[in-house]
Amino acid sequence: MTTIAAPGRLRLQAGAALLLVAALLAAALSAFATARADLHQLAAVSEPRAAAAADLHRMLADLDAQHADSLVVGYSSAPPADGSAPVLVDDGVLAALTAQADRRELAADLTMLAGSAESDADVQALIEGLGTYDSLSGTEEFSTTSQDAPVAGRPPALALDYYGQAEGLLQQTLLPRAQALLTSAGDRVAADRATAVNDGRRGALLLAVVGVLALALLVWWQLDLARRHRRILNPALLAATVGVLAVVLAGGPALLGAASEVDGAVKQGYARFAVVAEARVAAADAEAAQSHWLVDSAYRPSLQAQFDQLTVRLRGLTADAAGSPGVARTQREYLAADARLRQLAEAGQLDRAAAQLTGVTRGQLAFAYYDFSRQLGLLADSSAARFDTGMSAADDDLSGWAAIPPALLGAALLLVIVGVRPRLAEFA
Repeated sequence: MTTIAAPGRLRLQAGAALLLVAALLAAALSAFATARADLHQLAAVSEPRAAAAADLHRMLADLDAQHADSLVVGYSSAPPADGSAPVLVDDGVLAALTAQADRRELAADLTMLAGSAESDADVQALIEGLGTYDSLSGTEEFSTTSQDAPVAGRPPALALDYYGQAEGLLQQTLLPRAQALLTSAGDRVAADRATAVNDGRRGALLLAVVGVLALALLVWWQLDLARRHRRILNPALLAATVGVLAVVLAGGPALLGAASEVDGAVKQGYARFAVVAEARVAAADAEAAQSHWLVDSAYRPSLQAQFDQLTVRLRGLTADAAGSPGVARTQREYLAADARLRQLAEAGQLDRAAAQLTGVTRGQLAFAYYDFSRQLGLLADSSAARFDTGMSAADDDLSGWAAIPPALLGAALLLVIVGVRPRLAEFA
């Protein structure tokens, strides 16, 4: 049996130690670089695009609601008393200003979503469709407001026709395009979450496997040196072992901690945000259905059924909002205000019904819708903040790990060389 001479044995041991420590360094650098890239992709690219797509969807629905509200503008149908001016029920200013704000938000959202190969076709179609929608809804508003003395809740047939065309375009083309963008963006967030979590776990496993091999070799070598060379400890190899141990014990948990934070941020932050975003769209659609129901008596049964379906959907989407009592309270108040609207309209009190729809005092629908929408917005903001907190915690877990492995393991490589040289010098 061939016995390797002592110098050759030392060179083989040193070479194996250098190889494993270098492999550990490469594994650490690769794992942490991948984790940081995954984190950046999710926090800076995927989630902001998904948030913009959700906002785009909501703004389109709210834009429809504001144009539906503009159908109600006008004066009281009751003749004014002698010498007094007609009573203005609603001037449409609030709806017009809100629609303008929605349009600005839409432009910002489309800008955010542009520039991606997977969304460019939908973005371009939305830009073109919005041009047509603006033309139709603008004609509807002009037809409603250009009358000499419009009566509240009684828009001209031309205004109803143009609103119907605009709403049809929105429901059949624009909202499905926006939903496609939202679905694609949400799928990308889910895929990036899975990638980040799996990469983090694989990186931690690789670090553990290579690290244990490196540690086993260094400990065995230390014992072999003590037995063959009558040395109790080799200080340089001991220091190298400590450096490797530090990377293994701290690096793996850092990767796993970041993966866990990312997983929680998406599941408890973004996922809840997406559900609330759907609820806000349903609320805006319900508001549009209310206004349309009031002014278009021919379609009241179908519009009532549409509203009922939306309220059922709203209850389902807000069922998990137990931590936000404001949502449940304002939703009840909103539905109570709607019931009052329908009671007045069905009693033939159209002026009072129009005031109930557009009024901004407590108990009236415009106020109730605003309050409900605001509470949904606060819940959405809370969920988005949970996502941001999770991303920040993951970033903290990874902080410094671009420098720690090169410093500790680079020193370990040098210490392996320093530790073996005196033993090799004994055979020179």
